[in-house]
Amino acid sequence: MNKELDRKWLKKHAALEDGGFVSVGGFISTFEEKSSAGEEPVGVDALKHAFVKLLQLKRRERKLSVEELAAKADLDMAELLRIESDEGYVAAPFSVHKLAEFFKLPERPLMALAGLLKVKDAQFQQQALRFAARSEPVEKLSKEEHRALEEYVKFLCER
Repeated sequence: MNKELDRKWLKKHAALEDGGFVSVGGFISTFEEKSSAGEEPVGVDALKHAFVKLLQLKRRERKLSVEELAAKADLDMAELLRIESDEGYVAAPFSVHKLAEFFKLPERPLMALAGLLKVKDAQFQQQALRFAARSEPVEKLSKEEHRALEEYVKFLCER
């Protein structure tokens, strides 16, 4: 990932926001709706879990490893690994932009799932929670996953 492109992208988007004042004003407007009465807002953790699962499934749908996705989307592989494995990690806005572009996903909702925008839309939150809950794998491991797991456990046991 080119850090200079990251700066240029941020400056471009900052210029679109309030004449260069960095905020989430324009982005958040879509997500500012009030929650319905009686519905508790979903926590950021649930949204991030949906973000991570969405990326993992989209990557797997295209049969890409993390390394291949990083190369094809022009992302830093270490950051992509952190995005997929550390739900406490907040992805760089430029990285989320690149992922949205690569997977042809809408950028603003993806930014919201990544924890970069404040979301008050109860339906958006509930759908993210439902997706996260449904996306947990329940099927058997593939032969490749099983082989990789066995090899890695063997490696760990030899340490």
